Amino acid sequence: MSIRRLFIAAAAVFAICGCMDLGDIAGAIDDMRTVARIGIVAHPELSWPKSAGNLQRAFEYYRIRKVDAIVVLGDLTKDGYLNQYRVLAQAWDSVFCNPVKGVVKDPPRRIFVLGDRDRERFKPEFASGLGDDLSIDGGEFEVNGFRFRAMSSRPADGDLPTFYADGKMALSDELCWYPRVRPYVNAGSLSGIELKAGYEPVPKAKSASQGLLATVYSDEISVSRIDFGDNAVVADDWRIPRNGGEQKVQLDSQTPEFWSDTELRVLPGNESKKGLSYKVVWPPILAKHTGVRAHSYEVSVFALDHADEKYVLVKRKYVLSPNFHRAEDKDTEPVSCRFYESELPQSSSLRFTVTPISNFGVKGRALELTVPVR
Repeated sequence: MSIRRLFIAAAAVFAICGCMDLGDIAGAIDDMRTVARIGIVAHPELSWPKSAGNLQRAFEYYRIRKVDAIVVLGDLTKDGYLNQYRVLAQAWDSVFCNPVKGVVKDPPRRIFVLGDRDRERFKPEFASGLGDDLSIDGGEFEVNGFRFRAMSSRPADGDLPTFYADGKMALSDELCWYPRVRPYVNAGSLSGIELKAGYEPVPKAKSASQGLLATVYSDEISVSRIDFGDNAVVADDWRIPRNGGEQKVQLDSQTPEFWSDTELRVLPGNESKKGLSYKVVWPPILAKHTGVRAHSYEVSVFALDHADEKYVLVKRKYVLSPNFHRAEDKDTEPVSCRFYESELPQSSSLRFTVTPISNFGVKGRALELTVPVR
């Protein structure tokens, strides 16, 4: 009997005897199954030493978890200058080769992949502090006998599990993983999130700092999505089959729904330069309440013609919650959307509706409220 099987059998005996908690047993068995841990981050966009704070926090997170390798995907630098590559090397040394905090005797393997900004001015001598750990185009790498790929953009083909940096998406968005094609995972961004076209601005997204922790087993990869500002997991792990072929879709495609006592509020206001307004407010839909978390909301205002009860105008906006990119316990602030009277035609009343939308674009039941025009 192998050591691993012997351990699992012993754990089962301890469970029967009541000596171990079932959760502890599951964690211990998972530890025995683990063959590698890989930290993945993207877009540090380093300039001056102060800009390396997010990257250093990520390195520290991975150091504590004793990962086997760390992948940093471009854009590594803001402008591709020599001093910015030095900031990258110093960020690594400050965590793994720090004479004050302690030098890590067996540091993780490191893989740095250039992005578009890096390549514009790159010269071989810029990599002197990074050595062979820097790759211009990315490619395959090996950790504990298992092969992966690291790319600065989404690859066109290949069956290896691949980590890439294609834009600055929020890792709470399930579309960062493309399970129906092949095991490709977008690494998110250390330098903020860019919203998709058509969405209302979310100021807090600009300061977001996200990355991945991939735990590799013999048959699958468990991917945790991390917010380094909170040092917290932002959503349930993705469980991705490691072998190629047809992917098992284990993502929750359930429709997000407002819970039964949710109320929509419309608050009249007056701004000095923009005039009269209507602020629509509602609580975010979270999995702990309804089993699934809403990705976004479609907010509409209908101007009503009461002569024959017809809609004379429909205006729509697409809104994300203020902390959509953070863990559920941090995403409790009300969601809001504002319409200005100057945007709407003359009408005796307005009907506002809010429709929740899932990560896959499926719409849930709408809330609605009609208010008289002032």
